[in-house]
Amino acid sequence: MPLYGASVEYALHTLLNLALAPPGTAPSARDLADFQRLPVPFVQKLLTQLEKAGLVTGAEGIRGGWRMARAADAITVLDVADAAKGDDALFKCRNIRARCALWDDASPPQAAVSGVCSIHAVMLSAEAAMRRELAAHTLADIVRRVADKSSAAFPAVAASWFDDRSANRRSSASAGVDRG
Repeated sequence: MPLYGASVEYALHTLLNLALAPPGTAPSARDLADFQRLPVPFVQKLLTQLEKAGLVTGAEGIRGGWRMARAADAITVLDVADAAKGDDALFKCRNIRARCALWDDASPPQAAVSGVCSIHAVMLSAEAAMRRELAAHTLADIVRRVADKSSAAFPAVAASWFDDRSANRRSSASAGVDRG
């Protein structure tokens, strides 16, 4: 099972899509889910996790929706991964060294149970390196990379899509239509 799975990937995409939304709009959870073709409850859960981490803010009502709580260059990939995944460690030491067949389980030698296990030390170092790398990249970096790979029209098309959805929510509400 991957350490950083689908929830981290979808959280990063959700924030990327919020960054693509035009200024002044606040996409709804439904807008963000529809844009990614994901179930609305899944995106709502992600947004709640991102909100608890201080990465997005939500507002209810016709002008409500979701906005980034910080600028894209102030949100690291590590921030998003921690928000979506929680604080699970890369490695959970089971202290196997204390259960070696060479000694009685009730009284392993002090060297077998003191200090950080050598294997655990390597895993802690790997986790620290991974966290440093994730912290070195921001959402703004990803936005730039996507822009570099996309057609020149893509940012405008994506912004227009969110703008149209926002306008449709407002016009439907003023006409008394409930769009859920």
